Formats: sequence, structure tokens, C-alpha cells
Amino acid sequence: MSQDADVIDRPSLYDTDYYAWTQAQAAALHARGAGETVLDYDNLAEEVEGLGKSVLRGCRSQVANIVRHFLKLQYALDRQPERHWRGEIIDFRIELQQDLTRSLTNRLRPQLSRIIDDQIESLSARGEIALPSSARPQAHETYTWERIVGRRWFPEPVSIPDKIDSAPAA
Repeated sequence: MSQDADVIDRPSLYDTDYYAWTQAQAAALHARGAGETVLDYDNLAEEVEGLGKSVLRGCRSQVANIVRHFLKLQYALDRQPERHWRGEIIDFRIELQQDLTRSLTNRLRPQLSRIIDDQIESLSARGEIALPSSARPQAHETYTWERIVGRRWFPEPVSIPDKIDSAPAA
């Protein structure tokens, strides 16, 4: 393969999967010969890796925002902001889709259980939701990757009496 053909392939990956491109570029820069003095390959590689990690963190944050608002829709005692939360979920999904690629999905999907647990813990500790402990596994089953990144699915609210009965005692 000629060097020109290799250069032509890179913009295609850059345009279709930025995260994968950053990781491939970082690996290629790390592999360069030690005799090169024009570029600071180690620092350049770290910067390129950092760009990819930044995109990954941004997508993880959007997934966490979506899960947080799913939990609010389903388990919040105050129902008034429901329309606002739905709007926020729509916006978070749009932002997520702008950066989400196959390689980012492959990195984030295994973290989904942890993201859900973190959001449950945070919202419960702040008293924003009343989630019975028996519902925690249900959240993991209900909030699938496909539903999180999809455009149309929203969780159904749990009835207020169910939430009040399951709220922790003061």
C-alpha cells in the first residue's frame, strides 16, 4: 500500500468515526521511529489520545444525563417538571448522536450498568427520586442501550402512591 493510499483512508475514518480515528492516529504516532525530530511524537500522541478521551467523556455524560432524566420521569415525587425532563432527554439524545460512533458505543455499552447505579445513587441521596430497592434491577432491564440512544422511548411514571409507600423512612 502506498503512502498516498494510506493518507486517503485516514480522512474517511476521521469523517465516519472520530474516536476510532484518534486512537488509530495515536497508535501510529507512538509507533514512529525514534530518529524523527520534526515532531514531538509522544506529546502529539498524548494530545490525540486526549481528544478521543474527551469525546468519550462527553458521550458518557450525555448517556448519564439521559438515564438521570429517565429516573426522574419514572420515580420523581414532583411530576410538574415532566414536560421539561422529556425535552431535556430529546436534547441530550440529539447531542449524543452528533458524536456517537460504533467504537464509542463499544466503549460505553459495558459501562451502562455503572452509569445507571451512579445516577440512582446520586438522585436518591439528593431526595429527588423515591426508588424502591426492588425497582433497581428493573431500571437495569428497562433502560437498555437501544432505548437510551433511540429517539422515541420514554419510561412510564410510577404512580405517586407506589413511590410514597416505598420512600425511605426519615
